[in-house]
Amino acid sequence: MRTLLICFLLATTALAADWPQWRGPSFNGSTTETHLPATWDATNHVQWATPLPGPGAATPVVVCDRIFLSAADKAAKEVLALGLDARSGKISWRQQLSGDHKTPGANDMASPSPVTDGTNVWFLTGDGALAAFTCDGQPLWRRDLSKEYGEFVANFGYSSSPLLYDGKLYVLALHSNSSYLLAVDPSTGKTLWKQERPTDATDQSRESYVTPYPFEWNGRREIIIAGGECVTAHDPASGKELWRWWFTPADRQIRQHNVPTPVALGDLIFVARSEHRPLFALRAGGKAVEWVFEANRCWIASPLVYKNRLYVLQEQERELACLEPKTGRVIWQQKLPVANPLQASPTGADDKIYLISVTGEVVVLAAGDEYRELGRTNLAEPVCRSTIVAANGRLYVRTAKNLYCIGVKPPPPPSTQTR
Repeated sequence: MRTLLICFLLATTALAADWPQWRGPSFNGSTTETHLPATWDATNHVQWATPLPGPGAATPVVVCDRIFLSAADKAAKEVLALGLDARSGKISWRQQLSGDHKTPGANDMASPSPVTDGTNVWFLTGDGALAAFTCDGQPLWRRDLSKEYGEFVANFGYSSSPLLYDGKLYVLALHSNSSYLLAVDPSTGKTLWKQERPTDATDQSRESYVTPYPFEWNGRREIIIAGGECVTAHDPASGKELWRWWFTPADRQIRQHNVPTPVALGDLIFVARSEHRPLFALRAGGKAVEWVFEANRCWIASPLVYKNRLYVLQEQERELACLEPKTGRVIWQQKLPVANPLQASPTGADDKIYLISVTGEVVVLAAGDEYRELGRTNLAEPVCRSTIVAANGRLYVRTAKNLYCIGVKPPPPPSTQTR
């Protein structure tokens, strides 16, 4: 009990130092972390490197002195939930989530990222296995959403991460065969409500790979979802659809699945249309478009909001664009010094922008109105699709083979928690 209490207090008083969900403490890819390195190598700033039992696009989540992530163990043909000690990198526990099998596209069964509140941690797999554990790895409950609500079907493999918000665990399933937003009681695993999300989109255009995004404006809370040719807002308490905005123009093509998760700043919501189409800035309430970034070619990576700027990664073009959020004005758009595309979403921390290509080429830029390169590191370990995490004074970089801990400061001392 003492362990859980201390971890809870640390999580609630220093949440900005943790990275509890896929897009970080602010849900937008940024954190207030400082004193982070811009470059590193095998003998400089690498505090530890832990071999992983298998690949996965899941981004690690960090709270207190714990790290959690999932991995697809190809040899054992199973998807694992892992808990690691952030001080040493040692894998302290592992639990099987589901069997591993090949997905139709580039994702794998370990693509969704876990989420934690410092007391418990929740995992979701690409075939709908949803499970909860204590931070010490003790099982709490598990469900098979595919058996309950229908098979998880997505052309490139399901990869939406669960969202912990407003006292509920939210799971989004926008498939070609069904579309719904599910709210689960985090402590018991019981369904609180299931909201159907109809659309007249067809085939792959019904699918979405986004994670639900929590949006707050004028004292109102909403869950924002992009997919099925539209953007919808839902009441966190009931799932009721509050408003809907259809992508324009309505051309209704077969392949228009959304991948980047929306982000927001103030009363503007930034959402990229699928398949290298424009990025829109929607006014809260979905009644008006403030501006459109017509030159957008973002396909997979989610935009970053950091230091009052909007950063949009152009993956295949290997470019990053810095926009003024209020107007959509392009402040700069620059080719990145990498040889291969980028799919992991950018991270903003310590006045820096961290980027990684699919082959492990890390580029660190200065955040701000001038393109300025601060450092490069080449891990040369494909395939890298996991977002770089900044938490508690360190960076965590996941490749298909290893999890690296990078930092200027030494590892933290052992906590006073009882194990």
